[in-house]
Amino acid sequence: MSKKVSNHITLQPNPRTMLQTSFSSITTLQKTQKVLSNASNIERRDAIRRTWGFDQSYGNTTMQIKVFFLVGIDDFMMKRIHAEQLIFDDVIQVSIPDMYSFIAYREFSIMLWVKLYLPNAPFYIKTEDNVIINMKLIINTFLPTIEHTRNENVVIGWFGSEHSVPRGLYQKFIDAVLPPSTVDLHYAMSLLYVVTSRASDRMLDAISHVNLIEHPGDPFVTGILRDAAHVQMKNLATSPENYRYELTNAACGKALEKNSKLLMCTPLLSVHSIQEYFNAWNILLSQN
Repeated sequence: MSKKVSNHITLQPNPRTMLQTSFSSITTLQKTQKVLSNASNIERRDAIRRTWGFDQSYGNTTMQIKVFFLVGIDDFMMKRIHAEQLIFDDVIQVSIPDMYSFIAYREFSIMLWVKLYLPNAPFYIKTEDNVIINMKLIINTFLPTIEHTRNENVVIGWFGSEHSVPRGLYQKFIDAVLPPSTVDLHYAMSLLYVVTSRASDRMLDAISHVNLIEHPGDPFVTGILRDAAHVQMKNLATSPENYRYELTNAACGKALEKNSKLLMCTPLLSVHSIQEYFNAWNILLSQN
């Protein structure tokens, strides 16, 4: 990666120090889920840890997924986030502002972190902290159906037409990365997608040719850059398994109770949304 790009995704604390002091056992992990989280959303992270992010097995399977939170920090939040990491050992800190315009850099921080600390992981799952994940369905059904892609060069997610990349003069990329305007380019919905190790390596190599990213996250990462890096896409919207999600902005518990085959749901983002994590999780645990 180029020096200019690398400076934007420097991990804090120093990667070598973090490996020795905070994540000494992570090299044994194979399945991980990365949650993009604003530093101030400490209550959401706590709710996720105690619900769908809890380290447990489901049914007869022994497969488990370790959830990590990637947060951007500044001087004001440093001590608070550091204390959270010392207690829960699942917070990845990056020196990137919690602003939408910097999401692309946070996405690349995830790729770089996995490459540094989990080099044997075949893929990782990316999600966000405003999502309730049906981990039982993820582990027992979803992961087995995508296991055959572990050695492929692919991003797996919902690439619907509503996720097409808008084009305009504000896009400032080098010609090698910006595709012709006639190309119908799509990108993955940001709330849940899977990136294989080979796809991540290709995109990290391609980003070394970019001096500055001036575009929000997923349209660039899983759209423009994915296409430039010749990474394939698997669209869950057209998969025979018919995986579903629901953007309720209301009661996720009711949505999951009605349809136990939902991979994920988004709760209403309000003062009551934290309780909805627990309500929805209790419903999921009560289902067969």
